[in-house]
Amino acid sequence: MKSITRILKRLARIFQIIVSIKWIRFWKLYHSKSEILIWIPNLSLLYFGSDAFIWDMATIAGLVAENKEFRMVTGKKIGKYHDKKIFFSINNRYNIYGFDDYTNILLHITRQLEIQGNEVFPKQCETIFWENKTYMHQRFYMAKVHEPRTRIFDSMKHLLHAKIKFPYLIKAEHSCSAEGLFKIASYADLARLVANPDFIRKNRHIIAQELINMRKDLRVILVDGEIVLHYWRINKDKEWKPTSTSYGSEVDFDSFPEHWRQHIIDTFRSLELTTGAFDITWQDDDLSTEPIYLEVSPFYQPNPKMEVRKKAYAFYKQHFSLFNSWDAKYVDVVFRIKQKQVKAYLSASAL
Repeated sequence: MKSITRILKRLARIFQIIVSIKWIRFWKLYHSKSEILIWIPNLSLLYFGSDAFIWDMATIAGLVAENKEFRMVTGKKIGKYHDKKIFFSINNRYNIYGFDDYTNILLHITRQLEIQGNEVFPKQCETIFWENKTYMHQRFYMAKVHEPRTRIFDSMKHLLHAKIKFPYLIKAEHSCSAEGLFKIASYADLARLVANPDFIRKNRHIIAQELINMRKDLRVILVDGEIVLHYWRINKDKEWKPTSTSYGSEVDFDSFPEHWRQHIIDTFRSLELTTGAFDITWQDDDLSTEPIYLEVSPFYQPNPKMEVRKKAYAFYKQHFSLFNSWDAKYVDVVFRIKQKQVKAYLSASAL
């Protein structure tokens, strides 16, 4: 993406945020002694227009909509607070020391804040799902979620000794958006992965998973047991590949398998999450069979519904448009979802 395009897209996001916040109510509700904090750990120039910025501003809009006093705190010294209610946005910028497992530092922070009597949103028991596939699959197993056959190995050596039948998938332990997903169709594919020192170094566990025969999956975003957004990502090729829109998948926001709605909601509730995005598929794309739950995450980047004009959906994500702006629509859908999140968190907290 060219620098000028990146700048224009960020400006489009910032403009949409400005017009989406009720600023008079903002100033009435902003209070330096408020018990509700919005924590922004790094207030740099690159922060503005970023995903973290959008979600933080959406949190503010949600608190304003709920008529709650709040304040913002910046910097790294969040540990000085006790008995507060702290909102923050999940991202990898907390890993200031560059550890391979960039998720663990956030677990440490949220755990310590809770020990000090704070309520954090999202909670530590929800944050642990974020890009932590070993834990996620363990929770799937405990909750009896219908997922592809999955085995977790302590080392590549143990995987090699297991002699799993080809083809199958190997998933990096900490990854998202189809990154760290490897189709293993032969010993040659496996040998290439074994020879990848970066993969071996960064993955304490090796996750091997059954390869489902599917050409589409359903992204379902839920908040407090309510489905707030759904869309199919459709691979038009004959061969399997990830359905992420970055791979050129088509997106369908209209159709939904209504006969599985309650099944999806009940499965989500079994994981005890306030909010999350499911990736769901069906064997042979046959919607009469039981849904197969691929993954869930407490943080997600929702795709807004777009007027697609003979171009792949990914084109609109990657380019700037003044009148059909993906970024403006993205801000709108994040604000809408975050308002539901804030309401759910506050209701559970009995504020």
